[in-house]
Amino acid sequence: MKMKIILLHGLRGDHHGLQEVAEMLEKKGFDVVNPDLPGYGKADSLSKKTLDSYSKWIDGLVDAQKEKPFIVAHSMGSIIASHYLATHPDKTQSKAVFISPIFRSDFKQKSSNVRCALTNAALHLLPPRPRLGLMRSKLASFCISHYLTSDKKQSKKIDEMHYKYSGNVNSGNGLLEDIKISMKEQTVPVNKMDILYIMGEKDRLTPAKLAKERATKNGANYIEVAGVGHLINYENPEAVVKAISDYLL
Repeated sequence: MKMKIILLHGLRGDHHGLQEVAEMLEKKGFDVVNPDLPGYGKADSLSKKTLDSYSKWIDGLVDAQKEKPFIVAHSMGSIIASHYLATHPDKTQSKAVFISPIFRSDFKQKSSNVRCALTNAALHLLPPRPRLGLMRSKLASFCISHYLTSDKKQSKKIDEMHYKYSGNVNSGNGLLEDIKISMKEQTVPVNKMDILYIMGEKDRLTPAKLAKERATKNGANYIEVAGVGHLINYENPEAVVKAISDYLL
């Protein structure tokens, strides 16, 4: 029987952000479930987006599988996954993978704190419809993808993919709720779970040095991918898939 993996994508995206990773994992022999998170792509939103409501949604997804799956999550998906794993430690396999995980309490750089505060304030000031329009816009996609990407040789390809798929969010209010979730702390049950962090060397959201320190503190495994930023799934999916398959097999 093939090993089952559930993928969880990040903020503003839909399943296309991890589609290349999913296809490569399937070629490695895994059975991959790659859904849109609620409120993204073609998926219905939740009445209220909280870590608990997301966990309930993930639990339904897990229960629908014939065997215990592995959880592999990217960016904001890692925060959602960490909460689920902490509250449902026996529902999945004992290994999980977080790609470009976010650790907000480690944001000690003033520039990062200022950017987060300004972005949050600006989105709060906008009514839901203009907020949604802004985050779906080509300008927002361009600015975000260039900030999160380090490999400029791939910038055109990543811009196109990011614009095509990363505006597939269905609700301005839901987006704001997800932004709040993306600023929460991870709650991984380190005593019961075996976790792998896959980090980009040039990640601007969570500097690799801080992620490595957190991995050491949490007793997690750590792999750093050279020359890439937060969007490793676009920049170097081959390295991501190799790290996942070597870890899980």
